[in-house]
Parts: sequence; C-alpha cells; structure tokens
Amino acid sequence: MKSTYNFILINFFLTTIFSQDFIVDNSKEYKVANNYAKFDRYTKHGGHKNYDYNNRDRITLPSDFPILSSTFTLEALTFTADTSVGQHQKVIGSENWKGNYSYTSPNITFLNKNEIYYGFSTNGYDKMRQAKNVRKPNTWHHVAFTYDGDKGRLYVDGVQVDSTNNPTKWSGKVPDATPIGFIGARFRGNLDEVRVWNVVRNEAEIKANMDSLQDSNPAGLVAYYSMDTDENFNIIDRSANNHHATIDHAEIMQDLYSDNCQEPNGTVDCPYPDLLSALEAAEGGQTILIKEGRYSDLVFADYINHSPYKEGAKITVLGENKNTKIDGTISVKADWQLTSLNGKQVYKAVLDMGSISQKAKTSIDSIYGVFVDDRYMIPAVPTNFKNPTDPTTGNKDNPEPNTVWEKNDGAPYKNGGIMYPAVDYKYKVGQIANLDTLEEWAFEKNTNTLYIYPGQKIPSESNVRVRIRTHTLNLQHSDNIVFDNLHFYANAFYSAHGSYITIKNSNFSHSWEADLRNREMADGTDTNYKVDHRYRGNMMLYGDHNVVRNVIFRYVVDAYIFSFRQVKYPVYENILAEYNGWFGNMYWNLKVDDNCVTCKQDITNDNNYFSDTFRYVTMRQNRSGNIGPGKRSLVEYAWVEDHYQNSDGSGIGRASGAANKSTTRYSWMLNSNRNGIRFDGSCAGQYGLVHHVVSVGNKRGYRLKGDKHNVYHVMAYDNWDVDINLAAHKYCGDYGSIENQGVENMKGNHNTDIHNSIAGRLLNCASPDCGDQAVMNNGASNEKVDPKFLLNESGIWYGRNFPIDNREGNWSQSYPQLELEDPWLDNRTRDPEQLTTIFGVDPFEQDRIQSYDFRPRKGSIFIDAGKVIEGINDGQDENFYHASTYSNQNRKYVGNAPDIGPYEYGDSVYWIPGFRTAYPSIPIPKNGAKNVSLEYGLAWNYPWKEDYSGTSATVAISGPGLNETQTFQYPNNVMFVKLKPGGTYNWRVTVDGAVSDSWSFTATDKVYPINDRSLDISIQDSTYLPQHIQKLLVSKNNHAFLRFDAPAKVDSSYKVELNLTPGKIYSLNDGIVLYKYNYKGWDERLANSNIGIVDKSNLTALDTIRTLAENEKISIDVSAYIDSVGEHSFALAAASDKDSVYFYSRDKLVLDGHFEKSIEFHNSGFATLHSVWPSISYTSDASLAVNEKSDILPKEFALHDNFPNPFNPSTTIRFDLPSATDVSIVVFNVLGQKIKTIERAQMNPGYHSIIWNATNDFGSQVSAGMYFYQLRTNEFVKTKKMILLK
Repeated sequence: MKSTYNFILINFFLTTIFSQDFIVDNSKEYKVANNYAKFDRYTKHGGHKNYDYNNRDRITLPSDFPILSSTFTLEALTFTADTSVGQHQKVIGSENWKGNYSYTSPNITFLNKNEIYYGFSTNGYDKMRQAKNVRKPNTWHHVAFTYDGDKGRLYVDGVQVDSTNNPTKWSGKVPDATPIGFIGARFRGNLDEVRVWNVVRNEAEIKANMDSLQDSNPAGLVAYYSMDTDENFNIIDRSANNHHATIDHAEIMQDLYSDNCQEPNGTVDCPYPDLLSALEAAEGGQTILIKEGRYSDLVFADYINHSPYKEGAKITVLGENKNTKIDGTISVKADWQLTSLNGKQVYKAVLDMGSISQKAKTSIDSIYGVFVDDRYMIPAVPTNFKNPTDPTTGNKDNPEPNTVWEKNDGAPYKNGGIMYPAVDYKYKVGQIANLDTLEEWAFEKNTNTLYIYPGQKIPSESNVRVRIRTHTLNLQHSDNIVFDNLHFYANAFYSAHGSYITIKNSNFSHSWEADLRNREMADGTDTNYKVDHRYRGNMMLYGDHNVVRNVIFRYVVDAYIFSFRQVKYPVYENILAEYNGWFGNMYWNLKVDDNCVTCKQDITNDNNYFSDTFRYVTMRQNRSGNIGPGKRSLVEYAWVEDHYQNSDGSGIGRASGAANKSTTRYSWMLNSNRNGIRFDGSCAGQYGLVHHVVSVGNKRGYRLKGDKHNVYHVMAYDNWDVDINLAAHKYCGDYGSIENQGVENMKGNHNTDIHNSIAGRLLNCASPDCGDQAVMNNGASNEKVDPKFLLNESGIWYGRNFPIDNREGNWSQSYPQLELEDPWLDNRTRDPEQLTTIFGVDPFEQDRIQSYDFRPRKGSIFIDAGKVIEGINDGQDENFYHASTYSNQNRKYVGNAPDIGPYEYGDSVYWIPGFRTAYPSIPIPKNGAKNVSLEYGLAWNYPWKEDYSGTSATVAISGPGLNETQTFQYPNNVMFVKLKPGGTYNWRVTVDGAVSDSWSFTATDKVYPINDRSLDISIQDSTYLPQHIQKLLVSKNNHAFLRFDAPAKVDSSYKVELNLTPGKIYSLNDGIVLYKYNYKGWDERLANSNIGIVDKSNLTALDTIRTLAENEKISIDVSAYIDSVGEHSFALAAASDKDSVYFYSRDKLVLDGHFEKSIEFHNSGFATLHSVWPSISYTSDASLAVNEKSDILPKEFALHDNFPNPFNPSTTIRFDLPSATDVSIVVFNVLGQKIKTIERAQMNPGYHSIIWNATNDFGSQVSAGMYFYQLRTNEFVKTKKMILLK
C-alpha cells in the first residue's frame, strides 16, 4: 500500500506541481519518423578515458568505395554539442589521425565549436582550408563541400560561407587516390543525410535537398546514407550503387512520433522512451521518473548538469519500483532445438544478430552472458559447479560442495600483470568444448549459434536474454545527479569527472563477467593499447563528494564491486555485497584509490587528503570482496563474514600508507581466510585508530604494522595464526620521512597505545602496554609478561596468560568465549566430519546457527576491568582523526570502570554493524534460540534511514510472566527482561511503521555459576588468577566455591536443585559436605574481592554427599536455601582426608582445552560441555504458555510465505495462532502425496515458526521440485507452495 501511495504521490507532483519534470516509459508505442547516427567518445561497451583510435565510433564504407577525382560534392546533416571542442572531428573522409591530412581523401572535418576544415591532399600534401565562425553548437546544420577542379566551396544550411582563394594551391589539383573510408571519426554528435557525388552540386540544388533527396536516382550520386538499416543492421546506400556501410560502435537513433505526440517530450502522454533523452533535456532541480520496465538503451552522455566540483541543484533519476531496470541484456527471439553435444542433450538456436543489433541500436556481433527467465546461465568453463546465484549453505571453513566457493580454479587469465589484462589464457569462457554441465552456455561466433544446457529453466522463443555490452550507463563531466530506486542489471556503472553524484536505494547484479574486459579489448592481444584492468567493474573516476548509499551488489565477477578512483570525499553507506568475486584471488573489492595529493611527501598536511567513508557495510559470502579504504578514511559499522579469498588480503585492508590518521571502529571481521584488519605498505604507517572491533575466525585477527597507533576495546579469538599482531618488524620510520628508506628498524609499534583488549590464543605486541621489552622479546613472547600487569595496567586479557592446566601444554589458554554471553564460534562453521576428527564427537550438532552476542556474561572478568580512554569510553566526542557520527556515539562506560572488550555489560546500546534492511533485523538472541539467560538484554538493529533524528522503536514481548511494550529512542536498542525458566517468548520491533518479523526464543531452565573455583585453604591467602580451570578439586584442604545469581522470575512453585557432575573419584569414604557459603561479593578479579584473599570461613553445612559415580550428575534439592533473588554461594569440602573428588567446573570443555592441530587452518579447541557444568535448575508444573491476553498476539490465523523461497537446504515456515489449538504442518508433493509431517501438536497462541530441512518422514532428503505446505487447525486450513532447489 505504501509503494502504491508513493507512486500516486509522485504522479500527482509530476502532473500538478513540477510541470518541468519528465517521465520515461518505454512501453509507450511510437512510430519512427527518421533515423540518424550518433557518435560519441564511447565504444558500444562504454569504456573509459581515451580508447585506441580503431575502437572509436564510425560508419565504415566498403573497401571498394569509388575514389573521387577532380569534381565532387560531399554533404551531410550535422549536429554537435557546445562541449565538443578542440578535436578534429571527421564528418566524412579517410583514415587519418587528428591534424595529419597527408594522403587524405576529400573530407569535411569539424574543429572547436564553430570551425570547419575542408579539402583533400594532392601528392601527399594537404589542400585543407579552415572556415571560422560558420556553424553553431547545439544546432542541426547542413554542410556541403564542392570542388570543380578549380575552386573549393563550403556551404552551411544551403548558403555558401567560404571558398578557396589560392589558385596555386587549389586550381587544377586532383585528390590523391585515397578512398573515402568512413563517416564520423572522433566525432561527437549526430549525422544524417550523408551523400557523396562525383559531380558539383550548385547552391540551389544543395539548398533544395538538405533534409532529404527528392530525386531517387539523380545523376552523379555515388552514395546516399539516410541512416536506415537493413536486416543485418548495415547502413543502406539508397543510391543505385549499393555501397552499403557497416556500423562500428556508432548508434542508430530515431526521431519518434505518435498519433497524439509530435515527439516525445517527457510528459505523461508523451514520455521519453529512454533515459538519455530525459537526461539531455533535464536541468538541476528536476526529477526524471522511469516507469517500470527494462531499459537497454545506451546512456552514454557528456556534460549533463555540468557544474565541475560544485554542489548544485540535483537531477533526480527515480525508478518507479524495484522492477525498473537499467539493463545490459536484450531479449532474443529464437527457434530452440534439442541436439546432442559432448554427449549431452542441449538446446541450440541460431541468433539473429541483426535483430539484436536493431534492439541495441548498435552493431552487435557477440554475447557475454545468457539468462533464461532471468535465471543466470554459466559460461562454459573447464570446471563444473552449480549455479553461483543460488544462495550457498556453506561458509569459508565448510564450503558447499560443487560450488564456486569450494573450487578455486581461478579466472581464465594466466600470468597477467597487476596493471593490464593478460595476453595468455588458461581457457576462454563460453567455449563449446567445455559445455558439459547443467545451466552452462556456449556461443559459436562464426555461426551465431548459442547452446544452452538446460537446468531449472528451459529456453523458449521468448524467455532468453543475452548480455551484449559491459556498460549501459556511462557519464563524463556530469554532476549533481541522483540515481534512486534502480536495478542496474547485467551492466556496469561508470562516470568520470563527475561530482556530487549519488546512487541510492538501488541494486546491482551481474555487473561484470569473467573475461569481459579482455573480450572488449580485442582479447587483450593488442599490446600497444593496453587498458588498466583495474577499470573493470562499477566505478567513479575523478570528482568530489560522490556517494553510493543503501545499495545491494550481487554477482559481480572478476571486477571491482565498486571503486572510487581519484574521487575526493567519497562515501559508501549502507551497502550489502554478497556472492561476488567467484574466481581467483585478485583484490576485486569495495574500493577507494588515490584520494590524496602528494601523500608521501607531507604526511602532516591534512589538506593533501580527502577522506573517504565506509559506513554500515556488509560483505559476506564473497571470494574476493573486502573493504579497501583510501587515505585518511573512516570505516565504521562494517561487517565482513565468510571471505573466501586465500591470498595475503584482509577484511579491511589499509595499504600503501592508508593507515595514517585512519579510523576503524564498531565493526565485525568474521571468518576470513586471511587478516581481519591489516595495516601495511611502504614499510610504514602511523596514527591508525582502531576501537570497538571484533575480529574472530580469521588467519590473523589484527595485523597492524607501523607505529603510533591507538588500539582500544578490540577482541580477537579463534584466529588460526595470531589474534593481535602489533609487531616490531617491517617498520622503517615515519611514513613519508627521509628515515623511511625501506630498511627495517625493528621499532614498530614501540609507541602504539593498546588498552581494554582481548587476545585469545596468540598476542604479538611490541607496545610498552604489552610488557617490558626485555621480558616480551620485542613482542615475540608476550605470554611471559606478568598477567597482572596486562590486566591491571593496560586492561589487556591474554588467554595464554591464564593456562587452564597450569601450562602443562605449550598452547594452553583460557578462552574468552567463556566470558561472553553467546558469541560467534569458529567451530560452529566446521563440517561435522571435521568436528568429529577434532573432538571425537560433533559438539555442535544441535547448535549450528551462529550467534552474535559478544557482550560480557554476568560475572565476567572483563566487567569493570578496563581503563578510561578520553574520547573513546568516557562519553565525550571522539578527539582523534574523525568526529563522532552522532552525539554520544562513543558511550560512557557502565559501572565503576570500562569493560575489557568491545561491549559494555549492561549498556542500553548494543551496536550491530553492517547493512541495515528496510525493517528491524538481526535479533539478539537469534530467532529460535534456546537456553537464553534468565536476565537478558534483547537487542536488534534499526532499519535503514538516512536521518535517524527523532527515530524511536517500539518493542513488544509476550511470554510467561511477561507482557510488555516499551519505546526506545535511537540509538538505544536493548530491552532488559527477566524471564521465567524454560519459558518461550515472542517479540517484535516496530520503527516508523516498519515491523520486524516475529521472533521467538526459549529461556534456559537453569543458571550456571557466575564464578566457581577450587583452592587450597591450607596455604597462605593469595590472589588467584582468573584461569578457566576445568576441575573443581574437593579434598580435605581443597575447597570448591560456587557463586550463583538467583533469577527474579522464580517463586515457591519451582523446585530448585543444585546439579554437580564428578569427573574423577579418587576416594570417597566419609563423603563430600555441601555448605552454604555466606560471603557476598567474591569473584575472581584481581582485586580485594578475589576468592583467594577473602574470608572463606563463613560456611553453613547443608548436606553430605555419600554416593557418587564418575560422569553421572547428582542433583541436590536446595529450594529451602535459595530464598531470595540475587547472589547465593555454595562450597564443597571433603568430610575427612579419606575423601578426594573433582567435579567439573563451568569452564569444562570437550577436550579439556588440549588441542592438536589435526585440521588445516584451524587452531580452536573450543567446545563446551554444558551437560556436566555445575548448575542450579528450576522446574515447575506451572504453565509456561504465552500470555493469552498479550496485546501483540495475532488477531487471526495466518500461514505466511516460507523464506527463503526457492530454498536449499532448509526453509522457515511462519504461522500465527490467535488462540491455543491443535496444529498440524504437513508437506505434500505435486501429486498430493504426504511427504512430511513437520509438526503435530497442541500449540499456544502466538507467532510461530518452524524449519523444514527438505527431508521426508523417514529422514531421507527429498528431490528438488515444487512442494505444498499446509497449516491445519481446528478452525483453519491454508496451503501454500514452495520450491526446493538442488
């Protein structure tokens, strides 16, 4: 309804207020009044900068075109813009370059805005004459040049304006025997009515026939080109001589009309049929509305709304809806026949390239992509894989089999240099010999035959589209343009010398294909005219303040997702880039390059730099897609996950001095093959600010070379090489200094400041904050540093400082994951077979879906253990290199001191990075989560808005004991709730009318200790380190202490039990005594509250445990002793010296922390064994149903569309129940046969969801195809369809 209303509103404005605005609608039927040829700086593909001369627009005359002698006439209708200056623009003539007119045929050439050259050469010497001030730009002029053997004459609009006045130079001269070769060369404008005569036409004859030739067969007519084309899209010679011409890159345009429109004018009744016409008519402040449809016409334009480097009134190009496509494909009508090829049954058709060219308005002789019913077809390649446009079920550690993500064969090129396309190929795409798997295509150019190996879609007469060019939209010197709500489909965007250009609320898909640039440039074999291959993909080159905002990029292959090159102050904001970079390991990323002036020479001069911004960027499921910032850049709220590229790259890479005065903040780097964040280049780099960043599951979490960096509140674990690397090596002195001569001084990071940070397995840190140089060996041996120094002085928690087995193993460490609420885990990404190899079992069989709650858990050692950093965690605006994006962005710490790590326990803001959708998203806890803590802060991400001023969110939750609605002001996004044990809750978020999905979760029915520790009470008190010791040894001198926090939502109806599991019973005779430990506030912090130094004598005996069995849980009813909310502690001690037992602690892992590297690129032994952790459990007979009086309960029964659909391998089915009822969810095949009963139960009212994993009732996988799912209750039946892909 909203979209309908918006369009009605637009139409109202267009028709009643903004009378000068324009409409583009290619569904309007027009008739053709006339054809003319258009010539511009672009090839038919678009391109960039100045191409090789041979690739310029022209119309080529046949090689046997007659040679003109001493009498002739040349004439043409011409149009040039006032921006077409300073170049020798050939209207008609022979092949020669610029101002060199030796051995040239008779010709007419334009120069500057008002000049005309005309003449020829004799014996290699030119006989050219220049006539000035004889034409005007932006005006159609008829131009004619005659020569009678004595004198040359020039006519403009039928009037003689110039003639030769040098008889010695002209009289009696005969032109060299050089044939006229072409029409248009380096010409920028339009040409029509081109005629060549071997007789001299007089002024009256010329004037009478300027617009068209009245006599169909006049004497002396050699050739006549009215720009009409034949069925092969050749230019027809309308004379009797049949000197038909061919089109090279030029376009054939049309003057149109209809019964009620003299010509298109952009009105509702007479809309423009293409975007270019509207752009050329529009001025700043006007809006161009493009109606729904596919627009394949070229938009190659210069000087649209030109205002160089100045912000001005904008031209807005607005798509009607998401089906408004700027399209690089053309529909083909073909007769498809089944045939056998390479032992396979495939479809083939001979394409009518003339018809395709007619639609493209330029000569097309090859294709670069194929789509059937808009489904992407794969160009035939030697390696087979499933369609890469299908959402993958894998990840970097566990790539989906038979996909491009699993295979890494690389792009077609071999040994190509960094700057230019390779000459040699490993293979060429789309070759018939490689057509051997589903959904591949091959094209035989010499016969124009297209072959398709069918898959999901079968080619028909009307459902095939082919890609015919690299670019559809290419702008030069065009400024202050906004492209809004468009889908750039199968073509790339390019602009040069344009400022204040914005692309927003749009989609890009299939912007580039493997091998595409090489094809365009003569297969890369012309080494004299190389094209820097970094110009592949979407790009803006030169300009100021250009923006890409709220844009999705998918399926960009072998090219930049988007690149700003030499653009000042560019911005990427709210970007989703996924499924890009299918081949190889080139750095095809989201990029900014060269946004500085003399960077190296003067690092301290801020005027040399033009900072770029990356904000709310998600890069996921890309091979080569990462973030490549420019100089002095700000990257904030970036989320990179599943980056498959296996080369020396990074999720965020700052190279070649790009670290200097850069800021990286509030970001997640997850599961990259290489570095999470990297500072590198030129053996130097200083003043990089990194704060509030999570980098886990990579090769290296942080690889920060250089010096004088500021690193705060960062976290790294599960990185298989190093977590935090602030190394001394590869540093040569200040960037740009004389000292920096490429010789390492081994003083890197000696002046770097690092605080409040977490490193799990390996810390290499040469900063003084990481310890004394003599002890840590210049950052090589940080595990030898006193952990009390790191924690107390720097707020650094390093896992290897806290060995869980007292350093019996070389790599023994405590795991930061145990201190966090529910974080991302590397082992969740692993293949079950890998996990079984590592652990002996699959610890994550029931817990595959990643969680993203990186907050400290209650009682964590990280809480209040950090240092105050001005402008970072004290509530003041940032005072480093980039200002805060909004007030109070860098929030003041909660509690007595800042926490260690990127998040504050108890904060009302949980920052979530990455792309923001149109509705609230990213529920924390994850939808369907189990065992959620009984005191929890629900969090969500706000939907995308350009301006969050005054934005509020309404959160409604219902469940046992909780029926509540709260309102939050942006950026607050945490709702603190207290839950009943075992209760299931539904919640949703509404922001400005945008409603989230209905999310659900189930609370845990137990609590684990917030602290537990065994210690020897016979020795002198001392501070115990907060190690994750997995055994609670209980003997006469060793007591175990357990500290719990009793939840608020518990009453006398619950049975409360203390659960313990003994791991080893050394001896058990008199028993183990359970005590209530009455000391309040103890913990494991390095403070006066440490369990090692507090009073441990205040014990009350409760029970004696006399019977135990190893690895069998024992439960003790403690209902009578937990009589209030809050802290309750217990202690365990042996009744005599005859008793010795150890119980498992809350830190117990599957492998006791021991880990042998058995899997490549894997060093995480983390997998918890919750089943044996100490706990207090709560059971009750009371109903834990959703409160039926909830004001957010559904008002009616509903069955929603499954998501995703189509799907593979699983999909979620959502349904609403307004009241408790019997429910069945059943899946049927297309024959109506029951396949699977997903659910059959009595269910409570609420918003429900259930997952079908494409198995039948016997647990077997079902085949691909269409299925139906049915919701049946006592009062309601509804059936919907879904499609399973394979």
